Amino acid sequence: MKNLILLICCLWSFAAFAQIRKIQWASTLKYQYNQYHEVVYSGQQALGPPNAFPPGHININAFRLSGESEFGILKLGFAVPQQVQQVIIIENNQPGRIAQVKLIDEFGFNYIIYQQEPHKIAEKFRSMVLSLPRTDYNVKSIEIKLNSIPAPGHCQIDAVGILDRSTLADVRNILFGANYNVRQVFTFTAQKENLYDNINSRFTEAKPLVSHDGNTLYFSRLFHPDNTGGKADPQDIYVAKFINGQWTSAENMGFPLNDRFANGVCSISPDGNKLLVINGYHSDGSITPGVSISTRTAIGWGAPMSLDINDFENYSEFQDFFLSADERVIIMAVERHSGYGDQDLYVSIKIGPKSYSRPVNLGLTINTTKAEFAPFLSPDNTTLYFASDGHGGYGQSDIFRTKRRDESWQNWSEPQNVGPAVNTSSWEAYFSITASGDYAYFVSSEGDRNGQENIYRIPLLQDITPELPNPLIAFQGRTFDAHTNKPISTNIILENISEHKPFRATSDDLTGNFLFYIPKENSYEFTVKAPGYVTFFEKVSLEPFDKEDKIYRNIYLTPIETNQIFTLSNLLFERSKPVLLEDSYLALEKLIVILLENPKLKIELAGHTDGMGSQKSKQSLSYRRVERIKDYLMEFGIDRKRIETVGYGGSRPIAPNNNEENRAKNRRVEIRIVDIGT
Repeated sequence: MKNLILLICCLWSFAAFAQIRKIQWASTLKYQYNQYHEVVYSGQQALGPPNAFPPGHININAFRLSGESEFGILKLGFAVPQQVQQVIIIENNQPGRIAQVKLIDEFGFNYIIYQQEPHKIAEKFRSMVLSLPRTDYNVKSIEIKLNSIPAPGHCQIDAVGILDRSTLADVRNILFGANYNVRQVFTFTAQKENLYDNINSRFTEAKPLVSHDGNTLYFSRLFHPDNTGGKADPQDIYVAKFINGQWTSAENMGFPLNDRFANGVCSISPDGNKLLVINGYHSDGSITPGVSISTRTAIGWGAPMSLDINDFENYSEFQDFFLSADERVIIMAVERHSGYGDQDLYVSIKIGPKSYSRPVNLGLTINTTKAEFAPFLSPDNTTLYFASDGHGGYGQSDIFRTKRRDESWQNWSEPQNVGPAVNTSSWEAYFSITASGDYAYFVSSEGDRNGQENIYRIPLLQDITPELPNPLIAFQGRTFDAHTNKPISTNIILENISEHKPFRATSDDLTGNFLFYIPKENSYEFTVKAPGYVTFFEKVSLEPFDKEDKIYRNIYLTPIETNQIFTLSNLLFERSKPVLLEDSYLALEKLIVILLENPKLKIELAGHTDGMGSQKSKQSLSYRRVERIKDYLMEFGIDRKRIETVGYGGSRPIAPNNNEENRAKNRRVEIRIVDIGT
């Protein structure tokens, strides 16, 4: 008997495991309301795998409501309750009339995962896929509400399935071929929310952009009396803070970001200390078409500095830009002779500190003969959101999402409308998402606020957030003067060692704070620079960290002062020889950078050994080793007159020579600053 029970348990476990790896189709009809017939077109016809072929036509093997303009309910059960990441609903005829989808667990608790206004769509049939974070409960049944009253039609459901796999590709691998037309449908946890009086006014609000941490919102107000030039001023930048669960009243950002021209923020650096703004700003107060960067200082935002984009041209009165999180690319919406009509989306690649390559059109998959604009690129440089007048949709301009398939910037997935929870018959654009993916912000002209465009936000589920090949990890900290412990402003670079892909940030000179959101990859080179300080270098491995972790580091930079001493770490020589090992060259390259960045700096290289053996031979060895380092520096153009060498052997230990660990500390090369050349 025990063996029989064990066998049954094993078989059930195997069945449950099998369901994880394939779609489990609904097997029992729990309840139906308003079916067309008790046999054909009944709720029973929605059980099992899809069988209403060919799709796109009314079929007796699929569930159908009693009429073209009706409301109905379909509740189906599953043989093996399981956790779920994908819900698949085969809409074999006239899709789009599903109003709500609800999951029910083994204890009868309900979880709404989809709720939309029913609508007519152009496709004749589809496999509607709802993606969600893996449920922490087992799904036992599913309830679907259909409503064809707002959009009359003979809508049908052929089959309903659940799958515990994480990506849309997993669904496509099972439902392949033209009969299924797999379409991921965006799901939201609640309806969009008008931000009302603290953000929106009776004037037009535009270009909302939320900071990566979700606590700062930049946007523009058009022809507002509080603009720099009053009501005649076409557009000024405003800012609001998210404090205690609500947005503060927006404030005009003032000079130097706002002037008498149209001003707007295009993108925000991950640390929040740089803003990309429209227009090329110039010192005489004039502007030209283009884009500039402003950097935060201790006393406010600095004057925007114009970026150089080779062969830049724009024949539209409008222009939009977005700077990637790693500052490697700019996506722009401009009208050029090489375009397909009106504004198109283009990409420029960074080729210098403040210069970018000639813009290249993103291609016909994205661009149409009408306007494509308002680009927003995810931190992984893969997912692109934009607004379009030319891809069809629910009304005027709609917001779309597409994914980059390779490194060419020409190969994109078919743009997908983000759906009626965001897009309406009115004008929608300027989609912006927090780094955590909890909220999206956008502009819509829908509503009753004098017909003006207003800013909305909507909470998101997992499927609309960027699908990252590597999870993003928050890398943050503060930078200080090592002598005074006061915060200092620095330039910080985290560079992926294998791909040589840099992420850049600046620390705030008021607080020393810095913040990156970077992919979880094996190792980075961490570089912190500031004028007048010794550059800090370190290798950082993210392998031990989870995506929920936050890495926090305080960095203390040593001022470049006469007689200041610091140790050159990771220098390795062959045993008892002045021959450098291969792993030493990376440390020496850092020293070369310091000397090149400070061309008047003179240093002393002091060699030290442990105290074992003859002091005379150790002193000679330590001297020959620093002389070898000097020779290496000279190979890179460093004047020999800037480098003094001395060998101390084991006469100046920093630890007792009583074990190998301490002796290793004594074997070192120290750098003393002889003259800073001022």
